[in-house]
Formats: sequence, C-alpha cells, structure tokens
Amino acid sequence: MADAIPTPYKINSLRGTYYEFPRKEDILGGHYHSQGQGHITIVQSGCVAIKSLYLDQAWEKVGKAGDVFDLPDEQWHEIVALEDNSKILNIQKG
Repeated sequence: MADAIPTPYKINSLRGTYYEFPRKEDILGGHYHSQGQGHITIVQSGCVAIKSLYLDQAWEKVGKAGDVFDLPDEQWHEIVALEDNSKILNIQKG
C-alpha cells in the first residue's frame, strides 16, 4: 500500500487535485475539510472506496469510472483504490 500520487489541477477558476492510484489498496489518507472547503470527487478510471473515519457516522461509498460524489464538509474521510490504475479528480467547492 502506498500514497496516491497527486497532481494539481486548474482550469480558469476551477481548482482541484488529480490523484493516481497505481496499485490496488493505494490510499489518499484520512483528511478533513472545514465548512465550505470540501470537494466533489469524480472517479476517472478503476474503482475506489470512499470511507468515513467517524465510528458514530460510519459510511462507505464505492465508485467506478464516471461516478461523482459530493463529499460532506467537516468529516474525516479517506479514499482507497479497489483496483490497480484507479484515478480520481477532486474539485474544490470553496
């Protein structure tokens, strides 16, 4: 297991980060976004699991290429590759 490989993404006022997961189980480790600073995740290829890291608010979402997720602000979460060569684009909301 290794960290996902980030690449900054910017087109005009749209900003975000593109992440590559070369191997299954590569991870974008636990992180948190303050109010209004969350992101929309677009699964570009492969398959990923997006997991809440709060025991009292546990959830997991699985996404395949083409799926879009509007992740909640103020909640710790992580993203784990379920297939080799998975890719996502996180677009900042704030």
